[in-house]
Amino acid sequence: MTLTLRVDPDSYDRRLERLGAWSGIAWVIICGGGFGASGLLPVWSPSTKPSELAAHLSDIKYQILIGMLLVLVGGLTFLLTWSLTLAYQIRKYANSSPLAAGVLILVGFLGAVIAMLCAVFGSAMAFRVGTLAPDTTQLLFDLMWFLFLIPWPPFMLWQLLTGFAILSDTNKQTMFPRWTGYFSLWASALEMFSALSVFFYRGPFSYNGLVTFWVPGASFFVWVLVLAIVQVRRLARAREALASESSADHLRHDDAEVESTRIPSPAGI
Repeated sequence: MTLTLRVDPDSYDRRLERLGAWSGIAWVIICGGGFGASGLLPVWSPSTKPSELAAHLSDIKYQILIGMLLVLVGGLTFLLTWSLTLAYQIRKYANSSPLAAGVLILVGFLGAVIAMLCAVFGSAMAFRVGTLAPDTTQLLFDLMWFLFLIPWPPFMLWQLLTGFAILSDTNKQTMFPRWTGYFSLWASALEMFSALSVFFYRGPFSYNGLVTFWVPGASFFVWVLVLAIVQVRRLARAREALASESSADHLRHDDAEVESTRIPSPAGI
């Protein structure tokens, strides 16, 4: 007797995996929407006078509070869930080492914490904008954006490890195509531009500039979105393939049962 093990395409683990992949897309929408709703974009220049900045922030106080709430929820819920799913898939499908998967989990957790701290400082700034001195308000404004930009090494490591793991995968049928590995390496290189934000008060290298803010910030959001879309599509294809295999197995099993229960005909009839 041969025992055939069937893989359920809608098993609990696979549902969690699909949910984790969709979390990446949800994070991009919620966190990006939070920054957009906050009224903080485009970011004001570090060279802005404290009184002008405080007056502007006071006008959009409740926008900031709502936006930072979305950033907080997105970071601690969806970004963390997606990062754990990515580490799991890199370990499972790309045959990566347990150490690499562990580091991916750690840097993903750090990314979620950094998003949380950005939201906390932004909320505190908006909450006290009318009672704090303009210089103190500007300091909180600086801290919020420095938290967004200066901790670039964990994000760079996150993308580097992901890229190397994908490119090291020798399987023909894998979760991540090779171009996503090269894309991850390219995105990791752009993170380094954030380090320049502490040296300039105006221009493309200040913390509101094109090179130090928009390039690395946008590249990270695009990186998460691209990998999440790839995950969702590959998981959908795998689900269809498993469902087809399961249906075929059931048909073969039913045919075998019919053959075994068929009554032999008398000879000559």
